[in-house]
Amino acid sequence: MKKIYYYSGAVFLVIILFLVGFILLLPGDGISSKNIALINIDGTITSQTSETGLFSEFEPSVNDYIEWIDDAEKDSNIKAIIIKINSPGGEVIASEKLSRKIKEASEEKVVVAYIETMGTSAAYQAASSTDYILAEKQALVGNIGVRMEILHYYGLMEKLGINVTTIKSGTYKDIMSPTRPMTEEEQKMIESIVDESYYEFVSWVAENRNMTINETLEVADGKIYSGIQAEKVGLVDMTGTEGDAIDIASKMANITNPEVYVYGGSSSVGIFGMTFNDALCSFGYGLGRGLSQSNMEESFKSYQIYY
Repeated sequence: MKKIYYYSGAVFLVIILFLVGFILLLPGDGISSKNIALINIDGTITSQTSETGLFSEFEPSVNDYIEWIDDAEKDSNIKAIIIKINSPGGEVIASEKLSRKIKEASEEKVVVAYIETMGTSAAYQAASSTDYILAEKQALVGNIGVRMEILHYYGLMEKLGINVTTIKSGTYKDIMSPTRPMTEEEQKMIESIVDESYYEFVSWVAENRNMTINETLEVADGKIYSGIQAEKVGLVDMTGTEGDAIDIASKMANITNPEVYVYGGSSSVGIFGMTFNDALCSFGYGLGRGLSQSNMEESFKSYQIYY
């Protein structure tokens, strides 16, 4: 009787190995058979990869985007890359890493940005790093600027009778502490950092959009434009659809029969085709995260700097 079980198990294993081998030998329909890579940049641009669970979806981090762009850049069959953007912006460092990678890829291959619903702040910085920007007519574009949010709750602590004793090694060690007001000198120090970051942002856009610093400053006051308005002020090259973006990329890369391979994809949609959390983020990242996350440490993070 035991021999029957052994033989049955062996036959089952052989069948499984045969099926696996057969599947591996089937002709693939992956990136190697395509000539255009379309990379979805959805939601807030951040260095943190979200944890997936039964009721949550995977949200790529900037490292995932960079990996996808690098993959497309190195594939010899890919002649053009389309960066499809549905993002309100995000963290400064993450944004700069992404923009540098897109710029690097544009030096090797044709890279076109397609702003579908929203390409503002850091997301616009990413778009400006491409060879050509196309946006939907009613997409939200621009919002060029920098902000640092500092959460203070010392007033609430006073009402609750909570006291904090801070022992520090230097005068400025507890700068931006949520448990006390900032001094005028401290505020000027932080403003200088924001101004420095803003100048870097404006310079990047000016260089990549072939605009002067003064021309860029005129449209870099935090204002949000529609796709139509953005074209008029020089922030995008034309308005159109995803199909138009594929046509533009094909013409620029001399592709006669475009075949698109898609990296990533949009998660559940809500306001303007974005998640509710992303919509909140577009008007205030700290507020959006605070309302949408159950993690108290995230909700009460005292400061961060964003594009």
